[in-house]
Amino acid sequence: MRKHHNKLYYGKYRYKTVFEMPGSLMFYPTTDKQLSWIKKEYPDAPNMNKLADFIMQHRDSMRFRMQDKKAIFYTNESMSEDLIRSFADYHVKTEVVDPKFGLTDKNTVGCDRLPHGKYQYQVHLKKDVHKYINETEREALREFIERNIDNCLITNKFVLDFLEDRSPHCYHGYFYVQDEKFLTPIYMIAQKGIDKVIKFVEVK
Repeated sequence: MRKHHNKLYYGKYRYKTVFEMPGSLMFYPTTDKQLSWIKKEYPDAPNMNKLADFIMQHRDSMRFRMQDKKAIFYTNESMSEDLIRSFADYHVKTEVVDPKFGLTDKNTVGCDRLPHGKYQYQVHLKKDVHKYINETEREALREFIERNIDNCLITNKFVLDFLEDRSPHCYHGYFYVQDEKFLTPIYMIAQKGIDKVIKFVEVK
């Protein structure tokens, strides 16, 4: 089932796995000290011990919280599957967030795969960009992209025609940039003509 934005996913923890576990409230506070105490006090409760071990082992690779009688985990897919296998009798549901809803920055987009397999940035030009950059800046931008053809990609016809001087106008469009290091020279060349830069984050 797909769910929209939830801040606890933090963009990379796309799987929300929920369990109803007896004694889960005893896990609060979920410090290693508290979990070790549970293991010591309840040696004959294998599921509680297993849960305590799992949290201590994977604490830095997930987010989790105890709520009423529920244990809720925010993880990647493989860890969600491990949890379900380990605590199948208590599993209630698993939800998956679409990656585009997993990030809070409006100019950052989560994706299963980077555009064209490798481009991290999408540089959007201003509406009527031909009114904001002069001929020298237009030519400099074209030359920079051509020199870095393995790291920059133009797929938009309007941008391509404008930069290659086949059209004096460009009313909208964007191009792709592979790495952040190429954004600085692009801004130096054509900052007045740039509307925004979208960053793509590959979410596994």
